[in-house]
Amino acid sequence: MARKIGSRYTAQQVLGRGSAGTVWLGEGPEGPVAIKLLREDLASDQDLVGRFVQERTALLSLDHPRIVGVRDLVVDGTDLALVMDLVRGCDLRSRLEREGRLAPAAAVAVAADVADALAAAHAAGVVHRDVKPENVLLDTAAPAGPGGAPPALLTDFGIARLVDSPRRTRATRIIGTPDYLAPEIIEGLPPRASVDIYALATVLYELLTGATPFGGGHPGAVLRRHVTETVAPVPGLPDPLWQILAQCLSKAPASRLTAGELGDRLREQLPGLAGLPPLRVAAPPADPAADPAAPGAAEEPARPRRGAVPLVRSAAPDSSRETHTNIKLPSARELAAYPRRDPGAGRGAGPRRAEPETLRRRRLRLAAAATAAVVAAGLGGWAIASSGDDAKANSRDDHHPDGGAGHRTTPTAPTAGAASPQGSTGTPAVLPHWSAFRDAPAPPVRPAGGPRAVRMAGATYVFVTGTDRNVWYITRDASDGRYGSWQLLTGIHVADDPAVVSARPGSLDLFALGTDGLLYRRTLAGGVWNDWYMVDQRTRFDAAPAAASSAPGRIDLVGRTGGDLVTASLVDDRWNAWAVVPTPGRVTAAPALLSRAPGTLDAFVVRKADGAVLRLPYANGAWRPTQIIGRLSAAGRPEAVVRGHHVYVFAPADGGGLTQAVGPATPTADPTDWTVTGLPAPTSRPVAATASGGLELWTVTPAGRLSRAGALPG
Repeated sequence: MARKIGSRYTAQQVLGRGSAGTVWLGEGPEGPVAIKLLREDLASDQDLVGRFVQERTALLSLDHPRIVGVRDLVVDGTDLALVMDLVRGCDLRSRLEREGRLAPAAAVAVAADVADALAAAHAAGVVHRDVKPENVLLDTAAPAGPGGAPPALLTDFGIARLVDSPRRTRATRIIGTPDYLAPEIIEGLPPRASVDIYALATVLYELLTGATPFGGGHPGAVLRRHVTETVAPVPGLPDPLWQILAQCLSKAPASRLTAGELGDRLREQLPGLAGLPPLRVAAPPADPAADPAAPGAAEEPARPRRGAVPLVRSAAPDSSRETHTNIKLPSARELAAYPRRDPGAGRGAGPRRAEPETLRRRRLRLAAAATAAVVAAGLGGWAIASSGDDAKANSRDDHHPDGGAGHRTTPTAPTAGAASPQGSTGTPAVLPHWSAFRDAPAPPVRPAGGPRAVRMAGATYVFVTGTDRNVWYITRDASDGRYGSWQLLTGIHVADDPAVVSARPGSLDLFALGTDGLLYRRTLAGGVWNDWYMVDQRTRFDAAPAAASSAPGRIDLVGRTGGDLVTASLVDDRWNAWAVVPTPGRVTAAPALLSRAPGTLDAFVVRKADGAVLRLPYANGAWRPTQIIGRLSAAGRPEAVVRGHHVYVFAPADGGGLTQAVGPATPTADPTDWTVTGLPAPTSRPVAATASGGLELWTVTPAGRLSRAGALPG
């Protein structure tokens, strides 16, 4: 029976039903349309109706050939409907159920079309959040493409965002179809563009194999696999295509391709996939208890399981669409399967897995620590761990750049009104004389920013971020000046210069800001790099952090988020919470950090208002009043290093080149104690400096070469 939808549209017959409503074939002023009529319980939610109207502009603005366009949003009495373009064809789920799996060329062509749709949406600031075969329509009225696949269009933009409001969802519940949920969603993080890439890669895997990589069984088991298991390789799949799949199914959001990159990479594979038949992949048996080794199992694979696992098994639809399975959030180390190495292992020793009982006790300690942290947060916020300080941390807003779900209260680090010994020393420091800058071996890719450097075991390790968004490094032997070869650290895409620190003899800790704004850590121990893992799953940074070690085995960090300086520390593999360091005004650029003596830190930041470089000392468990570094101003990230009784600060100058300042290592409030002058340099980029065994500077030249200068004797 036909029914009126608003004053302009008529719904004529049902085309399909979903968890959010019913899709009708309808008629409008401009011809046939598809009308998605949302459920009555949703239409009666006044909060949802308000957001529905607010989303109108964003949804109507999505205009792309691979997106099912939204023509209108109708709010009329109890009717809440999206009026969309009518696509003549079927959804991808129907074809997958009919054929089991697609030929590689057809599967890749469909995924590339969906990637194009996501690229357009992400550019407009819209995240789909529910990419799955049911929401991909195949336009069978249009000419077929590679592998005989009709053009694919992505639909249901905005439905997940409209329906899944915070008021309808408890923080401990998970929204979405388990098979396609990215690990960060399961961990409770806000959805960003990378969740769509993970879901699309899952769909592509399903098109190629007939099953999702982590699907099957209880929904809780599916969610656990997303977080803890690595995707299994697909036999017979060309390696370049497998590398794309594995990268987009990475647990770390920053390591995934963007939608635009994914579409381009997939289309590059199409010529080599032409004519290949569907993969012969043995699907799992329909009965989970069936013996996989039973006779005939390999010769005649069982029917592929349906990729989507219902959230709640019942005869009636689940009106809330909430998962009724709560899972323990893993630690960062558990998430990345971070291996623990035997401290006595040599260079060639491999990672050693913890014994089950040891792992059980470690998890109990982590759970206890997490519980204590939650209780502490409820009592008023966390303060950075410090010894001998009775100051209380006052909470304040942490101004995140996204201004959305990441917005939360962050404690203030302990401060003290009485600074360390102050006053003029009466003797201006003497500036060092520098050798000419000499280029290191050319890196395989052009550096995108400035370097970071650290001395360890008689060698300098210099790290840069390449234009390929990977971290590269090279070593220089301090005894003979010889360079090693450039090394590549893959695993995540980084957005800024990395930070590096050596807190233990023979080990390095590298910290990088991912393109998702989150902080990742990687450790070199015994000559072997461990995997990247996420340091903090919620705090997002808008500039790369800086790292130092104020005590053996301790790592101190400072970073910038929303114009605030924040600090945290890692002690005995336990992270202390991020806390805001009070500064006189907002700061810009990335900070610098050094430790001039055990238990002390000095952070160097650039004040946003005037570009002045400020020194923030930390001693006796508290941050001391801010001091101005002479007449030094900076146009980018500063660098600081301590040697003997002096601190050396270097910064890119406003008019180009570098500026250097030398002052006493003892904190001072008198700017005249600092000697400031220009430094001849081949660049105005940020520099790296080391002081162990002699002062040296590293920078990247305009030609993209790493270059070094050393302080001359005398």
